[in-house]
Amino acid sequence: MVAPASVCAICGTSYGADALFCPQDGAPLGARAPKGPDDFLGIELPGQIDIERLIGIGSMGRVYRGFQRAMKRPVAVKILHRDLSANPTLVARFRREAEIASRIAHPHVVQALMAGQLPVGGPGSGALYIVMEYLDGISLRSAFAAAGGAIPLPRAFRIVLQLCEAVSEAHGNGVVHRDLKPENVMLLKRGHDSDFVKVLDFGIARLPGSNTASVTQAGAVFGTARYVSPEGAIGSPVGPAADVYAIATILYQALAGRTPFDGESGVEILGHQIHDVPPPIRSNERAAHVPEPIAAAIMRNLAKRADDRCSDARALGLLLVEAARASGLSPEKLVPRPAFFESSNANAPFAPLSRTTQQRFGASLAHSNAGSDPSHHTASDAGQRSGAERPRAADRPARKGSIGPLAFLVGCIAGGVALAAIGAYRSQGATDEGPWSKPSADAAANPDGGTH
Repeated sequence: MVAPASVCAICGTSYGADALFCPQDGAPLGARAPKGPDDFLGIELPGQIDIERLIGIGSMGRVYRGFQRAMKRPVAVKILHRDLSANPTLVARFRREAEIASRIAHPHVVQALMAGQLPVGGPGSGALYIVMEYLDGISLRSAFAAAGGAIPLPRAFRIVLQLCEAVSEAHGNGVVHRDLKPENVMLLKRGHDSDFVKVLDFGIARLPGSNTASVTQAGAVFGTARYVSPEGAIGSPVGPAADVYAIATILYQALAGRTPFDGESGVEILGHQIHDVPPPIRSNERAAHVPEPIAAAIMRNLAKRADDRCSDARALGLLLVEAARASGLSPEKLVPRPAFFESSNANAPFAPLSRTTQQRFGASLAHSNAGSDPSHHTASDAGQRSGAERPRAADRPARKGSIGPLAFLVGCIAGGVALAAIGAYRSQGATDEGPWSKPSADAAANPDGGTH
């Protein structure tokens, strides 16, 4: 009888005692749900977090919905399976998931809030846990299934461009995910966007400067067979290009309804990944409509040699944007935008700030040079009109009697001087000596001109 520690909790396949992970789906071997009552329900974690109900069981642990009373928000609590807690390799993988998720601050990466270990001897004695943001959505795998296997090109592009954003942030921090697949991509509803991407599960990711070998030596291939890169399939060290291969595979599947390689076992699929050239995406009936530039970009990043692919997820995203434009598509329309951009003036371009400033200064300078030319208008005149009422310069008739700002300023100064002279004349009276006569002794004693 095969020991339970050698059985995959997801596919049920049995392996030798020297293997820790299933090459078919990347799940730890022996990750089975605990039997009997659930000791974690109802317990309180540090930070006033109450565990409310079980929402899923994965390869590494059980996921619960919790509620953080202090912040009045739901959270997700992932607890490592008890039968994995004695395995130092899997414990290190679990801890690393929390470390990486907290290190990568990006809207499209799940956020880790805290991590810890329950007290020994109490409920859930010694269990390791991670508290993460609660994601109320569906996985990309479920989205594929709901759509019959494939999704339309615009939707696929919108999802994959967000995926590239998230993974490029990881690559910029020296992190390689190594297990990108539709199950690890969540789609949420955020405002008007129903496909807001969140990337999960950095449990087998490679950290820069860490002793990765001590954590990942498992005697088996990491990642899921259908999405693992050729270099990963043979157990070689992998870099960002391995994640690029996985993203290209996901996009291939989104459009064709299937991955480039399939088989009856994980070993068979890994053999295809290592030796076989993937079939062109447009050879699939469901993907025959894919424009050639996009098809070429996908196939380039399914190359056997890592050096023949894009260097990282950012480079892949830029390549896909270029391919979309070359296909006559507008990738800008695929990027989620605020809802008010959808108004009737959505196509009106915004003037750059520098250009707007130059226009204002240019208008003021022109008015100053114009003096009292009645064909010029002040900037404030134009600014007081609404955009709908403001006529174009070519259609605006010159207004007679209007003055430039400089002429108006000079007029104000001249008028002020005249009024001041009249006031002085009236205050001193019309004497025989006139208003500009020598001041009296009292006035000379008070240079400020006031009274005592």
